[in-house]
Amino acid sequence: MKRLIGLIVSLAMIAGGLYQMVFTLNTKLWMAVMGIGAILLFIVTFFTGPDWEDRPWYGKILRILGIIATCVVLSGVIGAALFMINPLGNDEGRPIADVKEHINIWGNVIPGNDLVSKMDYMEVDSEPPVPVARLRFEKAVASDKYADVLNIIDTYTYTHGIEGEYDSILYNDEPFVIPYVVEGSSDAVLIIPGGGYAIRSNEGKDDEGAVIAKALNERGISAFVLWYRANPYPAPIAEMDLQRGVRWVRAHADSYGYSADNVSLLGFGAGGNLAAAYINKYMGTSLLPEGYTGDGTDGASDRVAGAAMIYPFMNYYKNVPLLFAHYNSETVRSVEERTALLEETDLTKQFNSADIRQFVSYGTKDRLVPPDSARDYIEAARGAGAEVTEHTVDQGHYYGTEDYLDAYMAWLKPSAAPAEEPAEQPAEEASETTDGE
Repeated sequence: MKRLIGLIVSLAMIAGGLYQMVFTLNTKLWMAVMGIGAILLFIVTFFTGPDWEDRPWYGKILRILGIIATCVVLSGVIGAALFMINPLGNDEGRPIADVKEHINIWGNVIPGNDLVSKMDYMEVDSEPPVPVARLRFEKAVASDKYADVLNIIDTYTYTHGIEGEYDSILYNDEPFVIPYVVEGSSDAVLIIPGGGYAIRSNEGKDDEGAVIAKALNERGISAFVLWYRANPYPAPIAEMDLQRGVRWVRAHADSYGYSADNVSLLGFGAGGNLAAAYINKYMGTSLLPEGYTGDGTDGASDRVAGAAMIYPFMNYYKNVPLLFAHYNSETVRSVEERTALLEETDLTKQFNSADIRQFVSYGTKDRLVPPDSARDYIEAARGAGAEVTEHTVDQGHYYGTEDYLDAYMAWLKPSAAPAEEPAEQPAEEASETTDGE
């Protein structure tokens, strides 16, 4: 009877711990519960009951299964612990690549800033490790149902951004670009990292920043990686930073040697959304607040020659809770205002960029940002007569540079793409063609 009770208790601890980890993500507590349950299961199956020789055949099978289950659970617990420690991932405070080379894009006055603590407005509910905070964030925002997840988004921004020292704890962040310039280049690309508007995804990682910038350099293209203000700054702060970034890159074209008319955008995820929203809704308008004293950069054109979006979202219908990362929380919480906001942020209905060359790449297996979002946008763009290149990848979200670079370069510089050699014809077919001429 004691052995049976021990078996039931151990299995209940393992099952309950697994359920709680998946559905509440309270990782530390339930990892410990699962570990204790696995150890108890091992003791019950290996050190109790008759000797091996005296067990019936089914008793031997149960012992073997118990030991296997114990090893699996303990391996999962150890793996989860390594995930939390995250020794090889985006450690808090790991610098942005080449950040020492950054150049602030605003002058002495940065509109939208204030010497007020963000913690007076953020709803931070805990301080989980960065990978856990990110997992909670992605689970929370990948839904077509409304849910008030501001605390999860703010917690992710806090643990990754503020504790990682990418963001200030005050509303006084200074947006910047990191230049990757090629001498003799006639083109420049402004790279916009993603991050769901909660963070910037090149913070501690390089694939949406330095990696693609250097890949463009190898192909003779100058690049600038933009660091823009995200959560808890509400829209249109990020849009304002992008507009200023475009003007800054154009204003410094003569200094770096490229043409101001050959500046284009390359955005990833939320950065792709920002790029698409910019060319359809904000380019050519003034986002600057009343009372702002401008400088010479504000006089530069904010027009771009093209825009490329990599695994972007073009509306929030499948990511409704993500609205909290980019818009005023009280607006999102209001049913009427949220409904209107969903309509206003649907770029298929706001399409206004038929004169801008565009490139849209998306993953056909993307569960975080369903591919229909990009497909609907492409259909709307083509319906409006826009020149848009569609590129698909048989993967989910966050695919690598190698998956889109060749197609993107063929779009960016079609004249530089290698000409396709005609296929060799069989001797008989070749002679027939000659005879017919």
